[in-house]
Amino acid sequence: MLVPRFIAATLAFIALNGAIAASPLGSPQISGLSGEDFRLSDTIKREGKPSSWWLARAYQLGRPEIVVCGSSQIGGLQAADANLTGKAVDFVENHHCPTIEKGLEERLGTGAPYVFLSALPGAMISDHFAIARALYREKGAPPLVVLTISPRDFIDNSLPCAGSTEPYRYFSRFSDLSAYTNLAFNKPWSRLEYFTSNQIPARRLETMVTTAWQNTIDRLLPSFEIKESSPGERALVGDVDAKQQIQKQLKFVMGGYEGNIRPGQAVLTPNLPQIFVDNSRDYRRRYRNTHPDTYDVQMRYMQEFLSYLKQENCRVLVLGMPLTANNREILDGKFWQRYLQDIEKTCRKNDSRFLNLIADPRFDNSDFCDTVHLNASGGKKLADIVAEAVCGTPELRAALTECKNSIAGKAPLTR
Repeated sequence: MLVPRFIAATLAFIALNGAIAASPLGSPQISGLSGEDFRLSDTIKREGKPSSWWLARAYQLGRPEIVVCGSSQIGGLQAADANLTGKAVDFVENHHCPTIEKGLEERLGTGAPYVFLSALPGAMISDHFAIARALYREKGAPPLVVLTISPRDFIDNSLPCAGSTEPYRYFSRFSDLSAYTNLAFNKPWSRLEYFTSNQIPARRLETMVTTAWQNTIDRLLPSFEIKESSPGERALVGDVDAKQQIQKQLKFVMGGYEGNIRPGQAVLTPNLPQIFVDNSRDYRRRYRNTHPDTYDVQMRYMQEFLSYLKQENCRVLVLGMPLTANNREILDGKFWQRYLQDIEKTCRKNDSRFLNLIADPRFDNSDFCDTVHLNASGGKKLADIVAEAVCGTPELRAALTECKNSIAGKAPLTR
């Protein structure tokens, strides 16, 4: 009969999970990241790994003096790096930033500090917090962190909850974030999903990756048929190879890679043609509700992140990333007033410096490949501004001059 069968199945399920819970698999110990976890096997080269794995692997090369946290908006810096070095930038292997390093070296008059790009497509503030807690656990926080932020990092309407992202799920395995469970899974259904996938032992090995980036890229790629061959001059793109090259550029800079990626799959080459695609429609969807519960959650994570860095004696520069006027105008004045007040308040509370570049006149549309993502030109300007802010602010500059660790002999970096 139906009821006895259901009861029997339930009892069997409970017994199964009880047995697993009593086993080593049922109560895993939190262990730190280790270089032994990141051996580059032929299988990994062939099948790839998620972006978070590659980021964690790159960080094992050595403790950097500066870490730049961000999302796909960091793609402009990587485009500038490709132009500066004349070499292709591979997303899975290249995580240091020669353009910022050069700007710092010129201003400091000493050897270039090691600048690490801790950026992942679609990363939220909660992801940066989880990443830092995992990466800094063994070696300590770097002397200086640059946190780049935009409204999307707080109000992305396409995000189910903070704990649903691939970075949060990956890096939370390497530090104890149990105190943040209700914050990361702040809705009843998300807590249920967390419970069934993490707390019930039989489901512990399952993971969920939630992303809307690939759908966005797929919608945008066919939407442009022009390039800018020089400022103010536009020419039709008729060459198939040129179109493919532009598509790859847009996909790289916008972070349009999900799931496993392999070396050579996400590569940005030097001196790509300038492009611009209007993705305002996508951001009207992301900004549809200007105060979702995500906003308060991410502001709380920002407070926790900056407080954690302060406790680790790490100095912090928070950058409000530049946006085009078209993107800024999607959000009303009330949002901007509250957003900036909340950011400034949180920074003051944690002794962090806030630099607002959101409408900085040094950036115009020629510095963007869409309404939010910088191209190589914009990336170069951003790198110069970061270098100037660090060197021109006594407490930030002191973070480097007081640092005893040198890049020399620490990491086999390509410069």
